Amino acid sequence: MEKIYQTLVKLNSLQFKYRTIISFVIVFMIMIFIDISFYTYFEIISNFFLTRFDVDLSNPDAIDLTFAPEIWGGVLAMVLGTLIIVIAIAAESSPKLMDLFVKDWLSLVYVWFLILASLHAVLIMFYVAPLGRASSSVLNTYVYLFLASLFTLPYIFYILLYSKTSNVVSTISSIIKNFIKNIKKPMIQSAMKNDLSIVGEYQKEIMGSLDQLDDLLAFTEFKETQTEIVREISQIIQIYIREKTNFHNKFFLLTNIIRSNATFRTYTELQYEEMADSKTFYEVKTFRLLGSAYIKMITNDRFDIASLIPAEMVDIGKTCLEAKDDIVLGHVNIRFNTLFRFAIKHAYKNNEPRNLYNLAFHYANMIQEYIKNDRLDMTKYCYDKFKFYANDIYKNAELNPGLYFVVDTLTFELKKCQVLIHESKWEDEDQLDLLKMILQLDKPPGYSKDDVDKGILGGNNGTRRIQIGLALFYLSVDKIDFAKAIAEDYLDDLAYFDEKTFKSIANTQCFLLSIFGPQFWEDTDRGTLNIYFAPEKDQIEAFKELLFSLMDKRLEALQRDVKFLSLEVDKLMQKRQRQDGYLNDTDKEQLEDLQRKIAARSGSDEDDSTPWTKDNDILYSLLCIAFFADEEIDESEKDIIFDSYRIFVPKVNNEMFNNDFGLATSKFIDLKTEELRQKQFDKSLLNIKKSLADDDLNQLVKCYVNIANADDFIHENEVLLIKQAIEKWDLDFRLEKPKSGKKLELKK
Repeated sequence: MEKIYQTLVKLNSLQFKYRTIISFVIVFMIMIFIDISFYTYFEIISNFFLTRFDVDLSNPDAIDLTFAPEIWGGVLAMVLGTLIIVIAIAAESSPKLMDLFVKDWLSLVYVWFLILASLHAVLIMFYVAPLGRASSSVLNTYVYLFLASLFTLPYIFYILLYSKTSNVVSTISSIIKNFIKNIKKPMIQSAMKNDLSIVGEYQKEIMGSLDQLDDLLAFTEFKETQTEIVREISQIIQIYIREKTNFHNKFFLLTNIIRSNATFRTYTELQYEEMADSKTFYEVKTFRLLGSAYIKMITNDRFDIASLIPAEMVDIGKTCLEAKDDIVLGHVNIRFNTLFRFAIKHAYKNNEPRNLYNLAFHYANMIQEYIKNDRLDMTKYCYDKFKFYANDIYKNAELNPGLYFVVDTLTFELKKCQVLIHESKWEDEDQLDLLKMILQLDKPPGYSKDDVDKGILGGNNGTRRIQIGLALFYLSVDKIDFAKAIAEDYLDDLAYFDEKTFKSIANTQCFLLSIFGPQFWEDTDRGTLNIYFAPEKDQIEAFKELLFSLMDKRLEALQRDVKFLSLEVDKLMQKRQRQDGYLNDTDKEQLEDLQRKIAARSGSDEDDSTPWTKDNDILYSLLCIAFFADEEIDESEKDIIFDSYRIFVPKVNNEMFNNDFGLATSKFIDLKTEELRQKQFDKSLLNIKKSLADDDLNQLVKCYVNIANADDFIHENEVLLIKQAIEKWDLDFRLEKPKSGKKLELKK
């Protein structure tokens, strides 16, 4: 029986190789059979037509058959001409079309039928009389020619549709899927058991067809087609993963077909052995093809198609989870990591973070699938990789500041995962371990914070803001220990900032969290989602209370350690003296780090109360125009506030601004009521009038107007506050609320 199976499978494989010849033989034999059968029953047919229609089919002279060859020539020329033109043009966008056409049974049968029927018409024109086969003339003219003419137009439409690139993709995909499903059939498995050549044939077919899809993906520039190809590849590998458990073990042997494939030509023997043991040659090939496609898409700025690839990787990962295939699941993780590396390299080179934060979204979706399936091991693995890539970005973002936002995005995605883990009721110990990984995203181990922009580490640190938002969530669900862990980590920044600065930064962060809404003010790849939004705003005061209650103990420890730090500095200074003023890079970084920590503590004994100056009044007034009017501060308004403040305090830097802004926001928050805030605004206006010249007052009013115009929405309260300033300062300006879509203007 096995030999019979083996023979049948070999015969089946032959039809793929020699389908053109086989189709010719089949059509030829059928036409001969029909001709003989028609000749046999021709007398009956002829009598029927003679009796019913008075037509004598048996007399060739009674019927005009001379037109048949000419019509056959026209039909054949039209079909073949159309076929050649369509295939030639379509092949420019679908280079594999010809390969598919020569394997299409319908086309082969119809074309061979036309050719053989035309030859049949020519043959009977010259030899019908000597042969005495009037039946052949009637058969050719009134049956074959009728059928050929009837199906000519439908076949032309069929070719036009067949040559469409999307249909080519579907055809190739169907071929692969059918091969995968056929491999598990008992007959084929039995044949594979005894014949490795059959194994090689099936490996060649599924590998070759996959290469065809890859070629089409690289060749076509149409987004629709590229999207379809990526999805088809994803569906193919998912079907393969579901069905592979039913394959014979010999199918996974690394034959010469696998070893000679371009994907694996750089593999070592050890890698071949590992791939054979894990039975993953097809998955590895598929993932590498998707990786190559990802590089192409991000290089060509096809952000949407590039984003589709990790999205499909998530679906593949879900299939692996369903199939309980941890080996392939490991390869899915590796592919996500590889895509991250590709995206990071592209971002560094082109200062383009978009691919990274799109990729972070899909990678996080994969983590969420692990969480839903209670896979702690996989979740920890992915958390660790998020930490690794975040730290890598942090270290290399100084020349590309836009990349800092990617770290914020990574933190936000893991924040969502933590919420899901809580809802899934994992063990607190496991949750806390994962939380500690999140807290390392903003502070890479062994990396000096002094080399990072002050705004990034201070009040503008979005990563810290998201971490605080996570702490607010934990407070809302009574997980005080988790919120405390976040607060303790936040207090690590005290080593680099004095108490006043740290409090100012913390207040600024909490203030920003209090005003951020769920929607971002611009449309991004994520829509209008605001990653900094924290729905648990009612827990802000509780978090500040927790943070500042822990701060005193931390300050005591830091103050105590100052002397030890001084000793370390002294040791490094002596080392530098012994080495003629030379220190290596590591020692230099350590020295700078120690000096900053000591400097942060040197001001600890000073009075915490900061005197309120006219500069603070200016900043408070700017803050009121931006926030007091509509209770929102857009990113654009923040920039204008800083630029405006710099006009009146020219030497201000990010750190100074953060301190002053923190003081202004603290006063604003502490006043609590609208009435008290309005009184302070009036008081600040009077103080500003006393300290600034008229020209400066005019300039400041213009700054107010710029802030009001920043968010493209003029609030009535903004107009009232600016008018109030003009009145208080006795300025010669007129201000009216503009019509919809217009900007505020100052008029003399």
